[in-house]
Amino acid sequence: MPDFDETQQYLWGAWRMMNGHADGLDMLDFSEDGFWQSFHAITISLPPLILGWIIFANDMIALRPEIGNRFSIMGRVAFVDLAAWVAPLVVLAFSARRLGLSKRFSPYVVASNWGTAIGAWLMVPATLVRVIVPDWPGFTTAISLLLYAGIMFLTYRLTHIALKRSHAYTAGFFVVLMVGSLFVMILLQGALGISLPDPVTIG
Repeated sequence: MPDFDETQQYLWGAWRMMNGHADGLDMLDFSEDGFWQSFHAITISLPPLILGWIIFANDMIALRPEIGNRFSIMGRVAFVDLAAWVAPLVVLAFSARRLGLSKRFSPYVVASNWGTAIGAWLMVPATLVRVIVPDWPGFTTAISLLLYAGIMFLTYRLTHIALKRSHAYTAGFFVVLMVGSLFVMILLQGALGISLPDPVTIG
C-alpha cells in the first residue's frame, strides 16, 4: 500500500493527465509494485461509493420493500460497482497483446485506477444534492449528468495520454471500455435482483 505522500503524488499525476498534461504520466509508478498499489485507489474511493450505496439501498427499499435489508442491498451494489471497475481491466489484460497495447497496459491500468478514484470524488456534489433535496429528482439528475459528462471528458484525456495513441484509436478504445463496464453493471444488477424498476437518481 502506498504511503500518504505517494498517494498524493499518484492522484496529482492522474489529475494532471485528466487536464491534458502528459507530464502527469511521469508521476505514476508503473513497476509491478506500482501496478498492484494502484488498486489502493478503490480504498480511497470507498467514502463516496458507500454514500452512493446507502442512497441506492434506501431507494430500493422505498420502491421494493420485499427486496431485503439495507446491508444486503449495499453488499450487492458494492459487488456490482467493484466488478464494473475491475472486470474490464481483466478482459483487457487478456486482449492487450492482440490490441497492440502490451507495453501500454500497465500505464493505462495504473492511470485509470487513480483517475477513477478522482472521478468517484468528483461525483460527491451530485450525491450531496440528492441527500439535501430528495424531492427535486429533476435537478439532481441534471447535476449528475453534467458531472458525469465532465468526468467522462477528463477520463478520455487521461486515457489518450496513457495509451499514447491517436485520438481515433483512443476514442474507439474508450467507448468499448465504457460500454463493457456498463454491460457488466447492468448484467450483474439483473442477476442480483437490484435493478430499479423506475429511473432513480443515486448520485
